[in-house]
Amino acid sequence: MTEQQTASMGVNARQVLDNAAYQAAMTSLKAQVVQQWKDCPVRDKEGQLLLLQLAKLADKFDGILSGMIEAGKFAEHKIDLDAERDESRGRRMLRRAWG
Repeated sequence: MTEQQTASMGVNARQVLDNAAYQAAMTSLKAQVVQQWKDCPVRDKEGQLLLLQLAKLADKFDGILSGMIEAGKFAEHKIDLDAERDESRGRRMLRRAWG
């Protein structure tokens, strides 16, 4: 994946995490998992394990999106640095003087 694609993916991931519908859905999912876990009989070890896995999966999904955001920020920074390095010395002086 190119740096531009990584940066774009980071922007998209940020839009997902900031989306009110996504936030409501994830909050509801996590609350339902916790409630089902509380309602699960203590002797139902398999049910408890499945609910724990579901809770971890929801957290992992959020973590993946957060990682994409961080990778996107890093890629944007690298793109900016590469562009600055490719800029001629004269242009760089003018940009700094007027910028």
